Amino acid sequence: MNETQVSFMYFIRIMRIIPECLSCIVDDGVDALHLLGVHKDTANEIIADVLVMLGKEYSAQNPPSYYITNVHRIIKQRLGLEIPFADLREICLTACSTIAAKVAVESAAYSGTDKLRFLIRWSIAANLLDFRTAGAGYGIAFDRIDTMLRTSFNNGLVVDDCERIAGYCANARSIVFIPDNVGELPFDKLLIAELKQSGANVTVPFRGGAITSDVIMADAEAVALHEVADSIILSGPDTLGVSFSEMTDEFYEVLRNADVIIAKGQANFYVLHEFGAQFPHAAIISLLVTKCRHISAYFGQEGKVSVASIIKESDTVSP
Repeated sequence: MNETQVSFMYFIRIMRIIPECLSCIVDDGVDALHLLGVHKDTANEIIADVLVMLGKEYSAQNPPSYYITNVHRIIKQRLGLEIPFADLREICLTACSTIAAKVAVESAAYSGTDKLRFLIRWSIAANLLDFRTAGAGYGIAFDRIDTMLRTSFNNGLVVDDCERIAGYCANARSIVFIPDNVGELPFDKLLIAELKQSGANVTVPFRGGAITSDVIMADAEAVALHEVADSIILSGPDTLGVSFSEMTDEFYEVLRNADVIIAKGQANFYVLHEFGAQFPHAAIISLLVTKCRHISAYFGQEGKVSVASIIKESDTVSP
């Protein structure tokens, strides 16, 4: 077995950082500074701080999202920004609210598992709107969003566990739905409303501060998520994806008592794949567009692909 195969197998076993992640982490900071219009001298100083942080804190024990969070915290602190990319966040939310209204009408033609799959596919398609990734990225334009999402939706799911996902959700008393990016929320709202049809209690956690495109409490208010969710809680501070080292006690207890945990996006896939065993009673489901070749390879694929996968079975609830 060669060195590349060993490294790859290590990554498959635990979703923590590997050396190849570092270039993406630094590039993301550089791209963000460019979009924010930061002068090159200040940008150089900030990237120097980023490199110092990585040099001090780099450890194979952490997921990539830990370091990306720290990069953006450095940027926010140095520039005095509470919500970076506010305009871009608004563009995505406005465009997706319009598209989701059309999807809601289209969904009336479906029922049962077919309807759930239809709404899952749209929810996953919108996961493409991650400011950090090529193809969407920090330069995404309003007039491209509709085409991007419909193309992603039409490509379908390369991993489709929707039948068993439907079974788990139908038998669940409590579901935790962990959102990812702001542009996804209008589609997530449609999916949550459908999940509620089985009678389950649905809790949705939000981050307490902005990191790139990740959802915050203000986004829940903007889409009136309270109309479909039973409870909206704070998951923790400004982290990329949820953080098991910084989550609130309330969020941990909700996860511990959940029958089903549905997590959107790659950052949440990392942490729940790594730490989800703490919740043996819950089926853990990942809905995402893969953003790098390692995660695509985990699912036996290449390139960016749409995935609706059960990554951990429940020991008490049947699908």
